[in-house]
Amino acid sequence: MDDGSRHGDGLHISVYAFSDEDVDKLMFTLQDKFNLKCSIHYNRDKKPRIYIFKESMVILRSIVRTYFIKEMLYKLGL
Repeated sequence: MDDGSRHGDGLHISVYAFSDEDVDKLMFTLQDKFNLKCSIHYNRDKKPRIYIFKESMVILRSIVRTYFIKEMLYKLGL
């Protein structure tokens, strides 16, 4: 819940400690298993983040909402 933030109408998931290979695997898993439209973005320090596009936010919310505590729902735009 804490390693991410809203970015516009989408969402960044911070994966700074992951290897490039693991970031790729995670992104492709999100695409293949959950049908989420996503890409890899980099912050100013060249650290990777997975960006979930606004078109996929409804799907993401339906998957993770029940696992979020109410104080963190704002990160999903709820």
